[in-house]
Amino acid sequence: MNQKRGLLLSILFTVLIAVSLQSDLYPVSTAVKSQEDYIFTLDALRNINIMVENFSEDSIQKKHDQIQALFREASETLYAQNFDGSYQKFRKLKFDLIDLLDTISQKYLDRTKEILDSTQKESFDILIKYSPKNTSFITYFRKPFDPLHDVKVYDATKYHYFHSRVKIATYLRNGYKNYHEALNSFKDPEIEMLRKKKYMTPGSQNFIIERFLTVIENCRQAKQYGIEIHRILNANEFGKSLAEFGISGQSMDPIFDYRIPEQFKIDANDNIGLIHAIELKRLEKRKK
Repeated sequence: MNQKRGLLLSILFTVLIAVSLQSDLYPVSTAVKSQEDYIFTLDALRNINIMVENFSEDSIQKKHDQIQALFREASETLYAQNFDGSYQKFRKLKFDLIDLLDTISQKYLDRTKEILDSTQKESFDILIKYSPKNTSFITYFRKPFDPLHDVKVYDATKYHYFHSRVKIATYLRNGYKNYHEALNSFKDPEIEMLRKKKYMTPGSQNFIIERFLTVIENCRQAKQYGIEIHRILNANEFGKSLAEFGISGQSMDPIFDYRIPEQFKIDANDNIGLIHAIELKRLEKRKK
């Protein structure tokens, strides 16, 4: 049994050596590399487009325009089958992509922290106050209330916090977890080390771009948890949205949802792939 196992391992080792030697003898051509770069950068640009639409500043827009122009140029060079030329242009493009995504990632991190922090105080107050274990407070809810002689120590419109506090705790925990995962990825020492190298391989470029896109995706998830907390905190505004816009609760887009604070509606739209500027025009039409 051991002899057979040894023979199998020996054959496997020989095959691995042969594959390795073949890879060295027949390196990947620039034609293949250029085609891979084309597919990779096209996909990245599609992902980035809505980020720029929603959170553009002059510097971001300018860099984005330059990258798109370079992509068109590199693609044309690829179509002309000038593979060495297109390979170099795609490499330059990916360096620019890294710089752009660095800026966008920082913006997403800042907004994520702002959204989560905006819910933090009220959320923790609810977790402390609206708990069955807070015996002094819950006693008043259970006592009969005489409006002529008693003093009301609670707001009846907030009674739902007794039921929703578990959701709030979960959203808060998951939101900050996603945020810190994004922050740790953004500050990954490996990214900094790779960016300091005199020569960065295409594989390293792809790694950094994908890592920044992951940072942004984690931020979106974290922001959504914060937005869901706001929907709970402002639950009494739901009826106002239904009455004013005549939409069902199931199909309510963020722009019509009064539970979401105005300053965070752009984030809510971005999270589900909507362009905030277009959503504002939809809102204006509905209000006319």
